[in-house]
Formats: sequence, C-alpha cells, structure tokens
Amino acid sequence: MTNMQKYLTVFMLIVAVGGVLLGWESRYAKADQVRMIEQRLDQKILQDRMESIQERMWKMEDKWAERFSIETGRIHDTLEELLHYMTPEARDQYRFLQYEYQELAKTLEGRSE
Repeated sequence: MTNMQKYLTVFMLIVAVGGVLLGWESRYAKADQVRMIEQRLDQKILQDRMESIQERMWKMEDKWAERFSIETGRIHDTLEELLHYMTPEARDQYRFLQYEYQELAKTLEGRSE
C-alpha cells in the first residue's frame, strides 16, 4: 500500500467512526429535552387535577344551591351563606377541596417561575 492509500483508509475510518458516533448520540433524547418534557407533563397533571377539583366544587355548589332554593324559596346571596346551609360534613369536604385547589395553584405558580 502506498502512503496515499494508507492516509485515505485512515481518513475513511475516522469519518465512518465519527458518523456512527454522531448517529448514536442523536438517537437518544438529551437530558434537557427530557427535563422540559417532564416539567410540561407535571404541569399538565397539576392543571388536570385543579380542573377536576373545580368541577367537584361546582357540583357541590349546584347541588346545595338547588336544595337551598327549594327550601327557602330564594337564591343564596353569597358562597358563605351557602356554606352555612350545608351539612358540616359537606362544608368540611368543600373547604378541603378549596384548600387543595389553592395548594395546587401555589405549586403550579411556583413551577412556572
């Protein structure tokens, strides 16, 4: 083999190995990409949980507002008036949902900063 063939062979090997390494490296997700996707997923899970809690709160409000309206013949003026009308168990459950919603909102706000 001549010197030129040796250099060409070494060069081709370097190019081939470099191509394989670049292909292999780009095949797997980068840590930053994974972290960003994980943060977005966590945020979506929190938002979905907040929506679920809000739906439960609205259902409770609707249920007790209907009962209040039937019993008193009028519509409640404030949420506090409706809470006062609820049974202690329902009131505690509603306040727990409020607390949980606020905590999730704080968590979500902290993650978005």
